[in-house]
Parts: sequence; C-alpha cells; structure tokens
Amino acid sequence: MIQRLALSLFTLSFAVFARSEDFPKRPIKIIVPTNAGGEVDAMARIFQRNLQKSKLLPVKTVILNLPGAGGTLGTRKLKESPPDGYTIGLWTPGIVTSKAMGIVDFDHTAFEIIGRTGYSQLGFGVKSDSKFNSIETILSQSKAKPNSVQVATNIGLPVHLIPLMFAESAGIEFKFIQIGGGAKRLSSILGGHTDMAMFSLLAFIQHESSGIKPVVILSEERDPLLPGVPTARELGVDLVMQDTRIWLAPKGTPPERLEVIRTALRQAMKLPEIVKEFKTLGIHNTFGDAAELQPFLDNMLERSTPLVAKARNQ
Repeated sequence: MIQRLALSLFTLSFAVFARSEDFPKRPIKIIVPTNAGGEVDAMARIFQRNLQKSKLLPVKTVILNLPGAGGTLGTRKLKESPPDGYTIGLWTPGIVTSKAMGIVDFDHTAFEIIGRTGYSQLGFGVKSDSKFNSIETILSQSKAKPNSVQVATNIGLPVHLIPLMFAESAGIEFKFIQIGGGAKRLSSILGGHTDMAMFSLLAFIQHESSGIKPVVILSEERDPLLPGVPTARELGVDLVMQDTRIWLAPKGTPPERLEVIRTALRQAMKLPEIVKEFKTLGIHNTFGDAAELQPFLDNMLERSTPLVAKARNQ
C-alpha cells in the first residue's frame, strides 16, 4: 500500500513537473510512416521548413521516416514513444483502416489527436490512353464482368477500403491487386499492369504530365481544378471522402504541450508561403481539431469494419 502511494505521488509529481517546465527545450521528432518523397512526407516537410523559417517553435523539428507494413511500423513506434511532446507523427485515416483489417490492434483512440492541416479531394484515375476512358465505362464493365477491372491498391489502407466502399455502393466488384505505396501504384497504372487506382487531387496535379487521368472525384461537388471530372454522387454513388493528413501524439501527452504544437501548426497555415503552396496543390487550407476529427475517424472505422471479410476475399 505504501509503495503504491509513493509511486502515485512520484508519478503525479513528474506529471506536474513535465507540464510546468518550459516546452519545448529540445528538437521535436516527427515520425512519418512512409519513405521520403511521398505525399505524407511532402506535407511534413512543408511544415518543417516553415515552422523553422518563421520561428513558430523555439526548437528545430526533425523528420524520421519509418516506412513499412502499410504505415503500421511508424504508427506503432509513435504509439510506444514517451508521451512528452517531443515525438509526434503525421499520418492518414489508415490509422483506422489498418485496425479494421486486423493488421494492428490499435486505432486512433490509442493516440492524442493534434489536428488536421488541410485536406485534398480524392478520386480514381486511369492511364490517359486507357480503354476505360470514363468512370461510366468502368461501371459498365464491372457490372457486365465482375472483378474484371483491376485496381492497384495497398491492402488495409484507405486506398483499398475507399474503392471497396465505392464498389459496394455502386453494386459492383473490383479486382484488387496489392501493389504498395503511391509511387508504385502510379507506375502500375502507367505501365498498364492495372487499370485504376485512387489518388489525391494533389497527386493528379503533380503527375498530370506523366499520363494519369482522373475519371471520378469523391467530393460534395466538382472541384474547380478538375471541372470536367464528375463526382461519385452524380453517378448515384453516395460516397464523399477526403485525403486527410492527421497529426498525432502518444496517448497521455500533456494537453498544454499539444496546444503549443497545435498553435504553431495553425500559425504556419496562415503564412503566405503555405497559403500559396496549398492553393497550387489543391489543398483546402483549413485546420481541423480533435472534436472534428474524432467523429470522422469513428465513422470511417464503422464503415470499414463490415467490409473487411469481403475485402479479404478480393
């Protein structure tokens, strides 16, 4: 009993000390669960560069790329890091789809949510000279011959579950082919090895000259940057999804420290450099807090879980 009391007092004293000391005093590590050069990494480096340039934090931020297992190596490392504010991470709604697929035993509730720094629209794309020159031809083919349209994917991540949601809502079946990360999926499409894949608006803009063509967008309404691309809802498929980048911290990180980082991110989003870059890349420059993201992630987990059995048979 005495030992437990002493341990409790020590833990309380440490927590009070951790909250009361000046923060931060040393570099903050940002875990990115992908290779350098990907979309998540690009977002992290936009903020790393501008946080340092504008001195929005009194210390440097250091990016640590931990790719592998569909992002779960990096997210697990983040989950197991000390909850002191000196290790944070940037990831996607894959934090919940990996749990739905049974790849990991944790989801967004195992972390503190710092916030969302903007979002981009999502859509499906094909090779410019593909025989599937529109989403209508893809739907027609899939209805006539189920599983004949091959979708490049990364099993267990949103690029897998969201197209599966689309197929479920449209009453069709796709053939999912495990390819890997965004660069590999793009190469698979351009090489003619698969027919279609999901990409963000950012990817469509960045790789337009490579020969990738968007055929449908998963937004409320048509995007001004892609006015000729129909929405899923126009086709009678009720699916709206966004490409979201979510900043996370280990569970138990003091709220005061989370707020320091959250404030710095909010301020960075107002910088002219980021405003201009986001506009060019088709990223909506709006910050989303934990109160907004929690129900979004809860809903994605709820929608994804019933599709797991079907997904495993694809």
